Amino acid sequence: MAKTEEKGRIAIRVPIDIQETVQRAAEIMGTPVNAYIVQVVHQHALDAIDRYDMKNITLSESDSEWFLQQLTQLQQPHSKLKRALVNYHRRLHDPTTDYSPLFQAPPENAT
Repeated sequence: MAKTEEKGRIAIRVPIDIQETVQRAAEIMGTPVNAYIVQVVHQHALDAIDRYDMKNITLSESDSEWFLQQLTQLQQPHSKLKRALVNYHRRLHDPTTDYSPLFQAPPENAT
């Protein structure tokens, strides 16, 4: 015999334009409106909880000391980072490649 999961109920009233938008989105996703609402609201709730939890990280005393030490110690860049910087500058200043449009504002008369 299958075990049934207890379910709660959340009832909401929304303006008709929001209802129509949600119904359209559910149709596009190919799911019933209730399932769509549950999926979207649940994911949004999990994201909000994750953001909140990330703001409240608790470290042990030794982890706190290590973290602060890492922030205050100057580290020399390793060889891969140095090579990446050299390659970046080489490509940026390569006369055969015109990257200048990426770094310039468009002309004022451009529409």
